[in-house]
Parts: sequence; structure tokens; C-alpha cells
Amino acid sequence: DWSAVAIALFENPSDPANPAFMSVPLSLANVYLNRYEARYREEDLDRSISLAEWVAWNRALWGSREGSGAVVSYLDITVARLSTECSVGGFDSRVEQLRQAAMAITAEEADAVAGTGSRCGGVLRQDACLASIVPYPTEPDALASRAALLAAAASFLPDDPRAPAWSEKARQLASSLPSGSCESSDVEIVRSQGRLSFLLSGGEVPPEFGSGWTTSGGTSVLCPSASARSYETPGSVGAVNGAEALDLAIRDSRVVVFVLSEIYLWIFPPGSQCEEPEVTGDFASSRRAR
Repeated sequence: DWSAVAIALFENPSDPANPAFMSVPLSLANVYLNRYEARYREEDLDRSISLAEWVAWNRALWGSREGSGAVVSYLDITVARLSTECSVGGFDSRVEQLRQAAMAITAEEADAVAGTGSRCGGVLRQDACLASIVPYPTEPDALASRAALLAAAASFLPDDPRAPAWSEKARQLASSLPSGSCESSDVEIVRSQGRLSFLLSGGEVPPEFGSGWTTSGGTSVLCPSASARSYETPGSVGAVNGAEALDLAIRDSRVVVFVLSEIYLWIFPPGSQCEEPEVTGDFASSRRAR
């Protein structure tokens, strides 16, 4: 029962902390999609789509603020999975509508960050319009979020005339992130979403996004603080009430983000459950390396 959380979100739509919660419905959407791929039950696919739709349709609760880039990136990766399912039955029109909505959101949010649009449109607030002319933040989380957003925009909208500018800005931001960022594993998870965006769209990963954590000697490793993550909720929860329960839900959703971004989607890229095509090039070597 998420009613208490939903009420709080709608009562405080401009809260800067709202983007952090969106990893919960998006992680649940991916979990139900995993279940659908395992047992092909229509109700699992329906719930996955509904959760992703909820995020897209309620952009006013999380968009156009610091941290929204990570939400856009996660939403786009989720939509990429849904769009490449073997069969979505009667849900194909919903998936397409969701994809179009996600791409529109991605373009607007990327414009606000990169300053590639001629004006601010849609539901973007004026402070988001100013984001393109004020200095970039120095906090690693904010930089990683913006880099992931621009990577998603460049990857999933490759025919857009702004795509080259989005890609260049994404690389600039990624290059400013600390390397071997074990001190902030969430930064590396968001950066890994940027890597995934390039790969899932059939492109090559720019070197600025790296290949994972590195030791002082240059050896690629998984960050201990991230690889040791495990779910903190001890069992089934009837209702999420209060800050403590919500914090646990958000932290557990980040475990799903870590597994998807660093493990699952490298082994099982979208569409791979339909058939086993021959994989070549950078994507193949990246999967073998993982």
C-alpha cells in the first residue's frame, strides 16, 4: 500500500527529494518485467507497464530539477526493454505511447540541461530553463545524473539534430566525474546507466564513461561497497508508512538498479530472451568482461 507515499508526493510536487523515490516504481516495473520474461503471465507485463506509465504521466512530481536526469535514464532503459519484448500482445499500443512520452520527456529535459533548444517548452519550470546558462553543479551525484540524461537523449534519439551536442555534453560531464568512485557507488551506478544507454541503442561507449571502477593500479574491479549491497527489508511489507519505511524502500530499489545496471542487462540485454543472436563487437567484449 503506497497510498501514504502518493499523498505526500502530490502534496509536495516540487520537493527536490522526489526524484530519489522514482527508483522505486521503476525498479518494481523492471522486477515485474523480469517475471514476465520468466513465466509470460499477462498480469506481470500489465503491472510493469502501469508502473512505468505512472512515472511518465507524473513528471510534474520529479522532473526539471537536480536528480531528474537519473530518472529519465532509468525510464528510458525500462522503455527500451518493454519495446523489445518478444510479444506484448494487446499492450503494443500502450508500450508505443509510453515510448513516445518517454522520448518527449528525454528531449525536453536534455534541452534544459544542455541548452540545445531555442526555448523552454512543455511543463519545464523557469528554473530548469536557466539550467543551461548557469554553471554546472560540482556535486558528483548531480553531474552523473546530468551525464546519464544526455547519454540517454543522444542514444535513444540518434536522428535528432541535437543528438551530437547532447553526446558531446554528456562526455564533458562524464569526464569531470571522479574515476574509481568507490566513495560514491551511486555515482558509478548512474554512470553505468549512461554506458547501458549507448550499448542498448547499438552504439559504442565513449571512453569518458569508463568501464567500471578501477584500482590505483588501473585494474577494473567492482566497488566493494556496491557489490556488497543486499536488500534491507526483512520481509513482506503491507504498507509503506513513515520516513523509515520509505527510506528502506528507496535503498532496496537502488539494489535493483545496481543489479540491472551492472549485471543483469549486460548478461541478458533487451530482446535476448526471444532468441540468441550472434553478438559481436564492443558489446560482446563488454559482456564477456562482465
